[in-house]
Amino acid sequence: MRKKTVILLLFSVGVALGIFLMATFCDQFLGKRFANSRTQVTFPNYSIRVVGGIITKAKPGRLCLRATGLGMKIYFQKRGRVWEDAVFMEIGNLPRGFRVSYQGDVPQVQSRSETSLAFVFLPSRRSFKTLIDISLSGPAVDSYVFWVGGDNRSNLVPLRAMLQSAESRRPLFIVIGGDLVRRGLYWEYKRFVSALDESPVPVFLVPGNHDLEFCGRRYFTRLLAPDHYYFTYGESIFVVLDTNGGDNGQLRWLDRLLSGDRYRHRFVFVHKPPFDPRPGYHHAMGDREFARRLLGLLVKRKVDILFCSHIHSFLETGYKGLRIIITGGLGARRKSPMRPFHYVRVRVSPGGVDVEMVPLDQGA
Repeated sequence: MRKKTVILLLFSVGVALGIFLMATFCDQFLGKRFANSRTQVTFPNYSIRVVGGIITKAKPGRLCLRATGLGMKIYFQKRGRVWEDAVFMEIGNLPRGFRVSYQGDVPQVQSRSETSLAFVFLPSRRSFKTLIDISLSGPAVDSYVFWVGGDNRSNLVPLRAMLQSAESRRPLFIVIGGDLVRRGLYWEYKRFVSALDESPVPVFLVPGNHDLEFCGRRYFTRLLAPDHYYFTYGESIFVVLDTNGGDNGQLRWLDRLLSGDRYRHRFVFVHKPPFDPRPGYHHAMGDREFARRLLGLLVKRKVDILFCSHIHSFLETGYKGLRIIITGGLGARRKSPMRPFHYVRVRVSPGGVDVEMVPLDQGA
């Protein structure tokens, strides 16, 4: 009896260890191989290419797209074949009050809300090309507000509270800094996407370490966004990076992106911070060389603020003039120093950039 108990115990420990190793290292060995944000699709009768967004669902008669910035271009080409079926297209996560312009054949609009659009290309026997340009309804302004949060994991209550607050407060957009789900599983992503559908403003996502477990990177990049990307608004640029592993060419890409004097304000969003500002804690990037080089580049390119999550609290620190904000209070179990569930409100104006922590249990 004792022998069977020992064997069962060893077997259980082995299974638990195997699951842990799979969750921890699956992204490193397999996740990036399967991850690929779709920006173009070709079918026998037509092809589509997207700039400023991804194709989350691609079937011959139906396409679903998600914007990853405040502007989006869709290039649609019909080939010279008999086309008996219509093609429906749904686009979400668009800037509030967006405007649409067309060059070429104009599709038939099916529905439109403040942040989404659905239309259909009707059957046609001839070839044609159409450019659909979706952008903000007005010119960029010098003063605007955006929100940043992070680490909701499986607790969607604070996330939904923030999105509900956005209905009346109307930030330009929201960035969520990773750990959107608990274990990187498909059903968790679908649950999270359903919550995002309630947002009255665009929401842009950063990959967190929990999002990538069990090869979850493929779901992040197919359903939400590339693992690193950028978008702009007026003279401001917003860059999302993946700090859950190594460099993988991101720093060279970032250096080119931020070179020159095109942008007055520069904001970078990551999940794992380059270092942990809490004495005695080390909850930060594991690749120290990547962290060192990242900090040096952000200082060199005069980034206004580096926004991080990963630590389930609110902290403000700095590095050689670089301002670093850590916000991880959207629902995961809170850590030291204890803060209420919260998000960060960022106000950009000609006078500078102001950051304020907004407790979710005290309204927005």
